[in-house]
Amino acid sequence: MSETNTITSTLPGQREQARMLELFWHPVCTATELAAVAPQPLAVTLLGRRLAVARTESGAVVALSDRCPHRSAKLSVGWVDGEEVRCAYHGWTFRGDGRCTSIPAMPDGPIPERANIAGFEVEERYGLVWVRLDASAETSIPAHPAHEREARDPGSIKILVGEPYTWPTAAPRRVENFVDLSHFAWVHAGTLGRRDEPVPPMPTIGRTGGELRFTFDPPEMTVEETALFGHSEYRMPMPLTVSIEFFLGTGAYRHLWMTACPVDMGSCRSFWTVSRDDDLDGDDASHMEFQALVLREDEPVVCNQDPPELVLEPGFEVSVKTDKVSIEYRRWLSQLVAAAAEGGPAVRQVLDSVMTAPR
Repeated sequence: MSETNTITSTLPGQREQARMLELFWHPVCTATELAAVAPQPLAVTLLGRRLAVARTESGAVVALSDRCPHRSAKLSVGWVDGEEVRCAYHGWTFRGDGRCTSIPAMPDGPIPERANIAGFEVEERYGLVWVRLDASAETSIPAHPAHEREARDPGSIKILVGEPYTWPTAAPRRVENFVDLSHFAWVHAGTLGRRDEPVPPMPTIGRTGGELRFTFDPPEMTVEETALFGHSEYRMPMPLTVSIEFFLGTGAYRHLWMTACPVDMGSCRSFWTVSRDDDLDGDDASHMEFQALVLREDEPVVCNQDPPELVLEPGFEVSVKTDKVSIEYRRWLSQLVAAAAEGGPAVRQVLDSVMTAPR
């Protein structure tokens, strides 16, 4: 079953963006967060929809609309009963696909068709619970190179999981900030950039496998040994993930990965990891501190963009040539939004498009 789109922003294009984002997988919580509330479901919000996420007795994870259709109690205050979720108010039970399976006060039935609720696709990967609201575009969960390396060569890399954080800014704005090369000199002066070198390089950007890709070489600077700083290879699995591989002068490899879950069109919850193949027995806190510093520098700026939503209509914001990555990111988002109006297959076609010529 589907639900009515709950996006109500009056800004242009927000409902259309939300429709496009429904076609992709988004992480809504960590497996640890889910375990912490068991046997209750966990209440989460994705694109304005309130969901109840739960692990059933067999270990499967389900995601349901967080509202019992009987008297509107939230299922997230109920509990898991075998393979079903039971409403705390009158004991109605629901399967993972949203079908109502019992009404205790009316054991002989019949169960009304309107008693069924929306159930959504769920997958677990990288210690996260991912939900997709609409499967018609056949999208995939974004790649995580550090996890892929660990699977190939166990023990060769250390993956540290950061604490998720929620910011009052749109998920695409959070992603755009991650790849905004010209803000390094101002927001991260002395950390990632230098104010006496405010002109960023103009990277060559390509599209492949549903990702934007480019490389970046930072300015000459003295940084801490734990800094994520060096030749960088950026991968942006569309629409809301950034994966950065760092190749340090020492020969070490490090990796930063972030995906922003759109809680609604003006706020997001970011899930992230930091990984390294050097100093494996070293102090993890010192490695996490560098990224924490970057977040502290970004937060007061990114959380004060007005509006918090990203408006894709030309002319709403002024871009210049050094916004090259952002321009290409917005261009592809706009194409995906337009394709979503035609349906999932059109979105799949846009995702599969390749751009190898320099742009």
